[in-house]
Amino acid sequence: MTEEHLTPAELTDRCWAVVTAAAENRPDDVDELLVTLPWDDLVSVVFSVAQLGVGMLTRGADPRDEDARAQVADRLRALLLERAAGRTAGP
Repeated sequence: MTEEHLTPAELTDRCWAVVTAAAENRPDDVDELLVTLPWDDLVSVVFSVAQLGVGMLTRGADPRDEDARAQVADRLRALLLERAAGRTAGP
């Protein structure tokens, strides 16, 4: 981790580099892209990649549409609750 913060353009490039490395199944490269970032920049990159995911999950709706985003959040929350219940239920 470094103390030197990235510019907004560099943060955007880092986000796309993470997505590219993930698309090419290169987790070690993702590690390298994230491990050197100061905490605030790491949060910015992770949030931006998550925003990209939310946009993809809005299923054709405008990702800026608050209702579409709320529906995505509801579906993801239900999935998380289902997964948590599966872990506590045991085999």
